Formats: sequence, structure tokens, C-alpha cells
Amino acid sequence: MRILHAILFNAILLIGLVAFAASPEEFLQTQKLIRVYVDKAPGFGHQSAGISVMKRLRDLGFQGEFEVIYQPAVAGKIQKIYPAFPEGIPGKVHYVDINKYAHMAMMSQVPKVELAISGADDGYGAVFSKVANADKYLRLQPLGWGPGAVIEGDKLSVLPSMNDLALVNLPTANTESILKSLPEMKDISEDGKRFVERFAAVSESHFNFPAYGIGTQIFAPQRLFFYGKAAKSAASKLDSSKAIIVPVVSPFNAQEMDTFSKVFGKKAGFESSNATELKHQKQMHLLSPQEFADLSTLKPGHVYFVFVGSVPQTVFNFFYEKANMPVWVAGKNAMSFAMTKGKPYFNTVNDYYLPAKETLSPEALKILTNAHNSFDVGYQKFVNQTELTSVSRYIQAAATPGSEIAEYYRALGSKLSSNDRVLEGLRLITGGSINQCSKIFQ
Repeated sequence: MRILHAILFNAILLIGLVAFAASPEEFLQTQKLIRVYVDKAPGFGHQSAGISVMKRLRDLGFQGEFEVIYQPAVAGKIQKIYPAFPEGIPGKVHYVDINKYAHMAMMSQVPKVELAISGADDGYGAVFSKVANADKYLRLQPLGWGPGAVIEGDKLSVLPSMNDLALVNLPTANTESILKSLPEMKDISEDGKRFVERFAAVSESHFNFPAYGIGTQIFAPQRLFFYGKAAKSAASKLDSSKAIIVPVVSPFNAQEMDTFSKVFGKKAGFESSNATELKHQKQMHLLSPQEFADLSTLKPGHVYFVFVGSVPQTVFNFFYEKANMPVWVAGKNAMSFAMTKGKPYFNTVNDYYLPAKETLSPEALKILTNAHNSFDVGYQKFVNQTELTSVSRYIQAAATPGSEIAEYYRALGSKLSSNDRVLEGLRLITGGSINQCSKIFQ
């Protein structure tokens, strides 16, 4: 009888534990402070990953305050995409540079928290874990950059269930909500706001894609010119009545813009020596946001590169969500976001994560592979017709609704948007069951 009572007691206890195990949402609702570490990197990827994680935690119900620990070297980047930097917002977010934070930690002045988290790092996250002063530090990475881990004191647990998960899944921002919030945005110029308004009005009736990640590359003008020609060729076959709008969301200084003007034949220096290239130069335009906003009409077949520079993340994401041609990404963070939205992409650092691509037909796989190779090297060649044709053919296929390549990316986005690393990590640290999400492509 005693054995039976013991079995019943343990069963009731187990049921109770399951019943009262906190869900990720319930766990977040009890948190007053979450510590976020933001690493440095050449572009905006690591900083964007950090703010994406914060937004995802808000979406899941966190209403407390973020403490953002950042590297001073990226203060200028953080100011562009994080809210109210550096003064913060009482009760919502405050900022501490890593040097001040390290001194506070040494003096035992860092309050203990239940959760610290980061969205991307190049190795310094392991160092930060020693001073995070958190019950658990969820050290995440973007899709394709390792599975992520949770650190508890000296214990590190790798999270293999994250292998095929995006860092975050952010809700799609519709045009109406973007335009409504635009006047209050402080990290975009008035000319930039005018461009966003004009872009929102015309993007549905023309081809468009954002270009990001070329600001760190020496041959950025040549690469954009090469791709502009390929996009023009594809657009002429898809719908010759449409223009192509390209928000360039990488910043360039005056000297770099001078090089762009020479490459594109807008001033003496590298002007074309043949009629075909001269025609391309005349039909590709380098514009400021104000110049584009002031255009009365957009000419069919013309390409409008609009140098918007760094923009708030909501605007950045909006450009990607509206794209109807393959987008440009750099590294894994923007790639991860594009993939969750089902967008075909080119990666300027020649890094692609395409699970289950073996399910494509031999012809479609050849188009995909040739395009990626040609995108990487085509701009370096004086005579690059073969590479132009490969890239143009891929753009045309990817921008055709219902095509095999377009459907591959659409299905990829559908699968990736079913879960993300933030949610999966929270499931682990709150004691919930861990889905074998790494098998979603099997």
C-alpha cells in the first residue's frame, strides 16, 4: 500500500510540475530586467541582431527594462538603430558601455538578473559570460553561424535544435503602420522620410530590391553597376513597362560617391567606350532621397539607385519585405531575415544557407549555382556577358511568381518562420520541451 501511495504521490507531483512549468511568455512577464550584450563588427549585423532580439522579447511579452551592454567602438551604429541612445528611456532601456560595465562588475556593482542574452558575437560573448552576472546567459547567433548555447556559470550547453532556425521571426510591418510611425522616427532625415513615403506609393507598381552590405567593399560601384545591368535585362523580359528602384542602405562618404559617379558615367573618369555601356549608364541613376522623391515620373527600364544610408530597423525591414526582386544581404543576420520572409537573395560575402536545395530540379539548381558564382566574380571582368546572363536569368526566375525557384524560397520562408532561436532558447531555460526543429527540412 505504501508503494502505491508513493507512486501516486510522485505522479501527482510530476503532473504538478508540468502544469506549473512556466512558458516562455509567462517567464518573460515576470522579468524586471534583461541584460543584452551587443558586440562590434565591420557592418551593422551584430548591432541589428541585438535590436532584433530585443524586439522579439517584447513581442513575446517582456515589459521590463533592457540593460544594453555595448562596445564603445560601435556607439555610432547603435545610435542609428537603437531607441533613445545614449540617454535611454526610463523603465524601458538604458545603455552601459563595456568598459564602465567591467569596472562595475569588478566592484560587485552589477545586479544579478535571471537572463542575459546576445544575438551575435565574434567570440567576445564567451568573455562576457564571465561577467554577465545572470542565472542563464543565452548566447545566440544568426542562422548558419553555429547553433547557439546557454551558459550557466561554468556550464555551457550547446543547443543543436537551433541548427535550422532563424535568429528571430519579426512580424511583417504593413505600409500603413510604417507611414503612421514615420513622423516620430528620429534616426532618419526628413529627406529620408520623404523617400520612404514615395517608395511606399510606387513600389507595388515597379520592381524593387534593397542593396545592403557593399559599404565595406572596395569595388562597390563596379558591383552595383554590374548588377544594375543584370536587373535591367531581367526586368525587360518580365515587364518592360516598369522601372527598378534600389534603396541603397549602406552609407558612403563624398569621396566614395565621387567614385560611383565616375563608374556610372555621371562625370569624367570611367565613362563608357561603347554604345551598349553608354546606354546602360544613361539609364542608371544615382540619386539622393530628395532627388528621387522629387521625380515626377519613373521611366520604364531605368534603374534608380537611391542612397538612403543607414535607416531604422523598421524601415530597413520594410524595404526587404516589399522587394519583388532578389535582395542583397551581407553576412548572416540580414540573410536570416530575408529567408524568414521567403526572399531570394544574393550575399555580398558569398555565404549562402540553402537547406534542401537538393530538392530542386537539376535545371533550377544550375540556374541558382551559376548565378551565385557569377554574382561573386562577374563585376571583376571587363567582358562579363556570360556572368551577366547567369545573374539575369536567376533574377527573372526568382521574380516570377510560381516558378520553381520562387516557390523554393517561399516554402523556405514558411518553414523558417514556424519557430526561431529566441523562442527555442527560452523554451529550454524555462524547462519546457525542446522541439527537434533542426529536422524541419528532413
